[in-house]
Amino acid sequence: MQEADEILIARVVEGNEDAFREIVRRYEAKARRYCYRIFRDSQVAEDAAQEVFLKLYRNAEKYQPTGPFHTWFYRVMGNLCFDRLRFEKRRAGVLGNTMDGHTMDGREDDGGPGGNGSFLNPEQAMIQKEERLAVRTAVGGLPENLRRAVTLREFEGLKYREIADVMQVSLNEVKVLIHRGRKLLAKRLKTVLALENRP
Repeated sequence: MQEADEILIARVVEGNEDAFREIVRRYEAKARRYCYRIFRDSQVAEDAAQEVFLKLYRNAEKYQPTGPFHTWFYRVMGNLCFDRLRFEKRRAGVLGNTMDGHTMDGREDDGGPGGNGSFLNPEQAMIQKEERLAVRTAVGGLPENLRRAVTLREFEGLKYREIADVMQVSLNEVKVLIHRGRKLLAKRLKTVLALENRP
């Protein structure tokens, strides 16, 4: 039976590097995926994910075992990513509105296998790719608090209470944020798809 994350992070505080390596092993894919959804640039996301673990290591003693480790993980990661995103937007003025169309391993996101494990025909793959691009672009254009709540709920699968803990807001505020985010996404996607389908 594997040790709970909370026990591992306590061992990290004591200087146990094996415990930290296990935390990295468990959360590395989540960190890369989350960072990519925020930055939509493979190299920036990779750098940010590494920075997340460095920050976790340096601040391990700040974890309070009153809540699950994964909510603290998403809080630290979210704060780091959105701080960095704001900095990059101010510096370049373009990062928040760009899309490189690549997956985290650098390959073009071309649809791949369908949901049932079978490969899509080229037309289906292209439609799915365009739909994913439209969703990513729409999510990327949301205001920060809506984007953060929607990303945690729709892509990371966190429960409303967990999102409240991560964002340090009330449960009702999370419900409002996600409702507004979904409504705005639906509106934007409807507009985008209508434009794409014009003759």
